[in-house]
Amino acid sequence: MNKLLYDREIDDELMIQFILMYALGKADEPLAYTDLLNVVQGNCEINFTDLQLALDNLIQTGHAAKRQISEMLTVYSLTRKGKYVIDFFYSHIPLIIREPIDRSIKDMYLEKRRREAVRASVTPINMNEYTAECELYDDDKMLIMSLSLYAGTREHAEAIAEFYKKNSAEVYGKIIDIFADTDENGGETEDE
Repeated sequence: MNKLLYDREIDDELMIQFILMYALGKADEPLAYTDLLNVVQGNCEINFTDLQLALDNLIQTGHAAKRQISEMLTVYSLTRKGKYVIDFFYSHIPLIIREPIDRSIKDMYLEKRRREAVRASVTPINMNEYTAECELYDDDKMLIMSLSLYAGTREHAEAIAEFYKKNSAEVYGKIIDIFADTDENGGETEDE
């Protein structure tokens, strides 16, 4: 983490609250107190007391929620009210602060995001008609491919979904290759 990206101390109470809400909003799940501190103070020069006061204020105003999981673990998350506010005001947080927070959150959840990057499910359409819904996400949770494949039977749809789960990279690569081979003039591949 590189505090030199934004080299002056942030002491504006509202800005500190926005930064906290931004970090909580970017997290994949409620953040443990230590993780929240690491993400925010690891990327911003904020006095600990100011940060704690801002966090307490967010809880009092109903923008953030605090939940005691155990004696040693407290987690924080945004409320609906907090999500609305940060969606409206996040542009007030300088990009030079948002980007390192984004990277820290991404690094924190990278393994989990990669495990959940490939998704496949079976959806019924009618009696004996099903589709296999296949999705692929990148490390930033952005959908990069979505396929809905028709299958006559549930067993066939399940077989497609299982194949996709095991071979998603190959499927994605072949689809990209097919589109890359299209001719700009007619949309036909080189083989046709």
